[in-house]
Amino acid sequence: MKIFKLKCFIFAFFITQLVISQTYIVKAKTLNVREETNKNSKVIGQLNEKDTIKSISDNGDWIKITISEKDGYVNKNYLEEIKPNETQIKSGFKYGFTKAFSTSFIITLILLLGYRSLKGRVKDGRRSKGYREYDMNFKDYIVDGIYALIISLVIALVAGIISWVKTF
Repeated sequence: MKIFKLKCFIFAFFITQLVISQTYIVKAKTLNVREETNKNSKVIGQLNEKDTIKSISDNGDWIKITISEKDGYVNKNYLEEIKPNETQIKSGFKYGFTKAFSTSFIITLILLLGYRSLKGRVKDGRRSKGYREYDMNFKDYIVDGIYALIISLVIALVAGIISWVKTF
């Protein structure tokens, strides 16, 4: 039972983490997009100077991008990283929503599962002690997860709206 709770916690932690991609601008006049991370692999597309691209992943001197619904690689030496300024990062609806959702979901899920585990007793007059221990099943975990999701969405929406209003 404790292992299952640990697995649920780890899953909830990783599912709420943000995926952050880096934005680049092309410095070369033309830049080939290749199938693999070497100069001899097949060219599957080209980028022009001052095109902006978002990376999927970083692989040493190469970054993975999507072009024409295909994944390909471009050399980082021909790209310039675009760094957003601090006010863009820490303001607006998206920032407030994601910050509040990621923390509130984990906390709410832990509280709901903890409450149900600590509650643990169900009145039962047939027993000599007047109660029996409650065994949690998979349905209880799903219900608690859905409640945590709903509560977290409400909290995150409010936080996102507040953060958005502060930008005015």
